[in-house]
Amino acid sequence: MRADETGRLEGVLPDLGKRIFKAFDISVEVGPAFPWKRLFVMMDNGQLDVIAGAFHTEERKEKYGFSLPVMTEEIAVFIPRAMTAKPGSLTDLAGLNGIKPFGASYGAEFDRLAAEFLSIEAPPFDDFETYMGLLIDGKADYLVMPRRYGQETIEAMDAQDHVEALSWPAAVNTLHFMFSRASPCIQLLDDFNETLDQLISAGQAESLLEAYTVKKLAR
Repeated sequence: MRADETGRLEGVLPDLGKRIFKAFDISVEVGPAFPWKRLFVMMDNGQLDVIAGAFHTEERKEKYGFSLPVMTEEIAVFIPRAMTAKPGSLTDLAGLNGIKPFGASYGAEFDRLAAEFLSIEAPPFDDFETYMGLLIDGKADYLVMPRRYGQETIEAMDAQDHVEALSWPAAVNTLHFMFSRASPCIQLLDDFNETLDQLISAGQAESLLEAYTVKKLAR
């Protein structure tokens, strides 16, 4: 889920969200791209109603409302191609210096293993290219982020000769719509889920994913 070259938010979840809110006769206004930490502050203050595409965690569940799962997202570990000893698991990353996007959480199991075995920093940058640049410049040994966005970032930076994704997943999470409990929109969550379930059952999420995959391959 990234903004396209016109600055519009595109992706399976944004498109589904727009369809559902349109059915409720509610207009959707897309806000600017901010780091995750700032988005959470805005959610807490009711300045932001819904995030289209958030991982479910127990900590977040205590504070926000979650939709049904829409799709899965694989989290990958990206390393410099020059690295000779390729890590085969999360624990193999012990002793290396890692980074991840600011505010990113990849589930309880990943967070537990990371806290116990790994050294991962989350510098507060606004774009994936900056994180990938740190990896390319040798300022980090590995980068943990969603595989899809990482691959797109590598292609956008023409960095295929410098960075690779390890084949095994660091985590596999489900993506949801996340609702602010400080927003009136939280009252729509049950109806939202009912409509979302109908769209998913009708194959619309799968169709959108296929359409965006074809669009990406055609670029």
